[in-house]
Amino acid sequence: MTKTGLENTTILIVEDHEAMRAMLRGHVQSAYPDCVVIEAADGASALASCRDRRPHLILMDLGLPDIDGIELGARLRELVPEAALIVVSQHSGQVYFERTRAMGAFAYVTKDRIFQDLLTPVARALGVAPDAGEEAAS
Repeated sequence: MTKTGLENTTILIVEDHEAMRAMLRGHVQSAYPDCVVIEAADGASALASCRDRRPHLILMDLGLPDIDGIELGARLRELVPEAALIVVSQHSGQVYFERTRAMGAFAYVTKDRIFQDLLTPVARALGVAPDAGEEAAS
């Protein structure tokens, strides 16, 4: 029996730091165990994953080694316009919020607030609530 009814839903995590990618994966996968979570460590891999897998949701860092995150976000939005894009970044300045909003980001979450703030926009983007046990733990 599925908990969320999202067994055909793919979430792409675009993050160049392996530990942060693993943490994001664990946090999202524990709330949405039926989703398929895939990962990309750079912009080129993210673009390839979007072409091949057509994710429903993209969680993306702005600081990537091979491409500016704002540029990548705009390219991903063109490639998979139906996917919700949530920026997960260490930057908290208003200019970052405005630039990501202009590129079509669904939400912006700072890395220091992932455990408090990430699952709410993920739930809205997927149209469901996270697993009740995870929600209580966050």
